[in-house]
Amino acid sequence: MNTDERRKRLGERIKALREQQGLSQRKLALMIGSNQTHIWQIENGTVNVGLDILCRLADALEVNVRDLIDF
Repeated sequence: MNTDERRKRLGERIKALREQQGLSQRKLALMIGSNQTHIWQIENGTVNVGLDILCRLADALEVNVRDLIDF
């Protein structure tokens, strides 16, 4: 699996968890100190995601980081 595929799978996982919890992109962005555009980019796999953002996303979605990157 290449990097593009990993980013895409990460984004899909984040989107699925966000939607399961009934969160909008805007709400999730506010929870992690980001913006809606950045969440959209993450969910579409168009940006790299650093460890700090991964940890904030995991905390906001109430999962472990490993649950986001289980691929």
